[in-house]
Amino acid sequence: MNISIPYGKKQVTVSIHEKNLLGVLHPKRSHSKKPESRVIKEAILNPMGCCRLKDLVSPRETVAIVVPDLTRRCPRELILPILLDELNRGGIKDRDITIFMAIGMHRPLTKAEIGMAFGKSVVKRVKIKNHDPVDKSNLTHLGYVSGGVPAVVNKELMYKDHVIAVGVIEPHLYAGFSGGPKTLSIGMAGEETISFTHSPKFLDKPGVRLGGIKDNPFHRVIMEVACIAKLKFIVNVINDDLGHTIFATAGEPQLAFYRGIEHATLFYRVKVDEPADIIICGVGWPKDASLYQASRALTYITNTQKPIVKKGGLVMVSAQCEDGVGKGIGEQRFYKAMVKEKNPATIVRKMRGRRCAAGEQRTYMVAKSLTYADCAMVGTKIPHIVNKMHMLHFRDFDEALKYAFATRGKDAKIYVVPHALVTLPVSR
Repeated sequence: MNISIPYGKKQVTVSIHEKNLLGVLHPKRSHSKKPESRVIKEAILNPMGCCRLKDLVSPRETVAIVVPDLTRRCPRELILPILLDELNRGGIKDRDITIFMAIGMHRPLTKAEIGMAFGKSVVKRVKIKNHDPVDKSNLTHLGYVSGGVPAVVNKELMYKDHVIAVGVIEPHLYAGFSGGPKTLSIGMAGEETISFTHSPKFLDKPGVRLGGIKDNPFHRVIMEVACIAKLKFIVNVINDDLGHTIFATAGEPQLAFYRGIEHATLFYRVKVDEPADIIICGVGWPKDASLYQASRALTYITNTQKPIVKKGGLVMVSAQCEDGVGKGIGEQRFYKAMVKEKNPATIVRKMRGRRCAAGEQRTYMVAKSLTYADCAMVGTKIPHIVNKMHMLHFRDFDEALKYAFATRGKDAKIYVVPHALVTLPVSR
């Protein structure tokens, strides 16, 4: 059987005998023919838990719009014109609106990337800035929230009359789901906040998990930080596995986000009957641009209550990694911490229960996953780096499957998860 797997902005084909294939796991497909722009506009003009945005604002007030960076597949070019027009209807001038790129510890966007992300009309209308999580002169300390977490965010937000967050709701390894308050609370946070919430000590807290927000201390913290940072309104979307927006929610941050999570849970969750020996994962653009992001596929597969891969199994991840490990501060820390120790078990032992610099949490989570299952990166542009980071590397799936059957047996069972970062497999 031939199955298509994302590889950058293209597709590659993997061929698997039906006797080996347990299933191809996809999130649910939407049959709606409604244009994406209409889905988004209807949400913005009919917000949950508050009046329309045009009625929330007043002339001469200032607005900050916090938007995710290029690691999120967000339809910025569709959302922002609608959002700006609605603010204009409330008397807000374009000159009083600033868009902030919520990069967290990732690299800042170039001028060309900003143009690509928003389109020429938005770039001409308003100011667009990259957040800087390291420059303390750009940050303000708002106090402490649950668990003693320091709430340090971009101080320019505090000078704005209104703060709006745009985001994409998809499964997240720590927060349960991305989007909602996370765009601000982590994307616009200082390194101090990011390091605290992303340390092994914090991530090992009960309740921190993929696809769940109930009793999740990570989720609680980002909600509290967003609250004291004056987040008043959100616009969040849910995309299908092809990147098309099929649902949008807007309004009061908590109500709108929770409504989005209800839809996301129904959309992304897939039930499976038994674990497999081998999992084949697709990631696709933009997440497979770096090993830092692409490695999420491994951690999503192994960090569930009942993993769908057997212990000692093999997780294959198709990814280009054209940016190598990644160019941001956090990505480079991930690499250095991974290659520092001789094996994943040593990494886990030395990092468990400790604080770490932002970015090194990915080292901890990947190392934990590698103590459960092996990982083979397929088709990356950095094979030598992959090997140094305690993972296998293969040129293509033919080579990878040859190795897999030689080591796991010719009758090894396989799940294919073409869009691993937006699929929540749940064992029955």
